[in-house]
Amino acid sequence: MLTLESSLENWLKYIASVHPREIELGLERIHRVARRLKLAKPAAVVITVAGTNGKGSCVATLEAVLQQAGYKTGAYTSPHIQYFNERIRVAAAPVADQDIVAALAEIDRCREDESLSYFEFATLAALLIFKQAGVDVALLEVGLGGRLDAVNIIDPDVALITNISIDHEDWLGKGVENIGAEKAGILRANTAAVFGDTSPPASIVGKAKELGARLYVQGTDFRFSKAVAEESWQWFGVDGANSAVHFAALELPRLALANVSAALQALILLPLQFTEADINGALKGLQLAGRFEIRRDRRSAKTVIFDVAHNQAAAALLAENLALYRQQNPAIVQLAVVIAVLADKDIEAMVTALESCTDIWYIAQVDEARGMAVEEVAQRIKNSNNGLRLQQFGTVGEAYRAACDQTAGNDLIVVTGSFFTVAAVRALSSPT
Repeated sequence: MLTLESSLENWLKYIASVHPREIELGLERIHRVARRLKLAKPAAVVITVAGTNGKGSCVATLEAVLQQAGYKTGAYTSPHIQYFNERIRVAAAPVADQDIVAALAEIDRCREDESLSYFEFATLAALLIFKQAGVDVALLEVGLGGRLDAVNIIDPDVALITNISIDHEDWLGKGVENIGAEKAGILRANTAAVFGDTSPPASIVGKAKELGARLYVQGTDFRFSKAVAEESWQWFGVDGANSAVHFAALELPRLALANVSAALQALILLPLQFTEADINGALKGLQLAGRFEIRRDRRSAKTVIFDVAHNQAAAALLAENLALYRQQNPAIVQLAVVIAVLADKDIEAMVTALESCTDIWYIAQVDEARGMAVEEVAQRIKNSNNGLRLQQFGTVGEAYRAACDQTAGNDLIVVTGSFFTVAAVRALSSPT
């Protein structure tokens, strides 16, 4: 029997064992428990973020700007890289173990005979903690899809969909239109919505029209501008009264500008007060663990880039960033990629996206039940392109160590493929 004195680690093992399936989309069970907990809206303002890639970067931008402007934020994201506490932050700081344990214990008491998944427990814990902490703005990141995701029990004041590309088709349906329809489930009637890419699927546009939700689209209603050599960037958007807003000289964060731009548009639509100075204070040096994160291996002192890219679109963006990084750092001789993926991923498409900038591949498998076996990774890459230089390892740690030890001093190492891949070895490095 777990108690308030039990460790967070033991509670996490427990909540992973309660429900027979790791993932089960649907809102009926979590709605019933939320009502028993008297959980409604966890803050005066809620922003819900869905999409295929870039959700974490959007939440990080929203959180940083709001905190800089003096608002107390609650941010819920997933998955974590090293510690569960990363998923639930109040005032931009991970919540303490004892606060999470107290929330999980209360949820367990109130659920009675209701079965909850790990993610549902975590979502309710975040909402309960935000309510108790009295946050001004709650930032909720969808875990999978949108329509049936646990986060969707809360009505947002602005819904932000980052982009749509192929991923999780077993759960969300085949093709971008079906995936878009699931993401569009976070939209609400007569409530503003932001789409962070330039070409929204018809399923999202149609859902917005059906609900009377004003849809703001990147490249049409808002946009950003930056020349390659510039050390700042500009943003153009519109507020809720359709008045033009322009920020002329913004600091460059270490995040994809498309995601930062979408986050700014979401903020502009809300009845919140902040200035360009607040935005610049937030963006200066802003980065997110595992998103083109530049670090240094502790043993070899070599530069390592960690990126959780886990589908074709994210791999393509990683390739663009790597090409630019190599251009800016001409001393780099070789680029070595350490990669391990989950079993449902299109490894061929990811490798194709990265192969033009990669010299040697160190392939492995993650220590996770859903991981793709390294033998399958190797065979599928060979079947797709037998000319690539591959080395095969049993674990991500072994692949990473070999990449660091075998490459030259000026070579660049990239660790990618999934959150699990990055988590396995990130602690072996330090910030630059």
